[in-house]
Amino acid sequence: MSASFGILRVAPFAGFVQRFDDLIGSATTMSLYFIHSRRWRENHDSAIKAFVARAGTTLEVFLPDLENHELMFSLGKHFEDGPLIPALVGDAYRYFARLARDFGKPAHVWLFGRYPTYSFYKFDDGAVIAMYSNTAAKKELPAFEITSDCMLAEFLAADIADLQKECRKRAPQDLETVIANAVPA
Repeated sequence: MSASFGILRVAPFAGFVQRFDDLIGSATTMSLYFIHSRRWRENHDSAIKAFVARAGTTLEVFLPDLENHELMFSLGKHFEDGPLIPALVGDAYRYFARLARDFGKPAHVWLFGRYPTYSFYKFDDGAVIAMYSNTAAKKELPAFEITSDCMLAEFLAADIADLQKECRKRAPQDLETVIANAVPA
């Protein structure tokens, strides 16, 4: 891999466990975009809590909009654990609402309504981007770490700016209402 393209490392997503702890531990800003990332949250819970407990840190979170039934249907069809997706997303809502209650961060959560093509975990000096499979079959997902001064980082920054325009912004304490409204009648 050539750092001249801004790609520092390519590996299975699961191979970034220690690197994530290092990135979270040294960051002052963290921007997260994923479907629910339960295992990632569990693996890095201590590091995430230490991050939000530090003064001067900022956490930005993008999660699927549970009230977008078309999105939730599509997500459910695309993954082996599809029927569990709404509950797993709800768990992610509650996780970040608890962080906000206990640590004051995140100040709000962005709810996206478009089908995601990748996840990102952005930090001060770079990001880890994880691909999604085009099939429902479970497989090891590739991820890559990038620097903050490359074409991929410029694309990610533009994507984040566009997401902030397109997503619904919700206060963490309002996420339980979103969960309740998403439950089919």
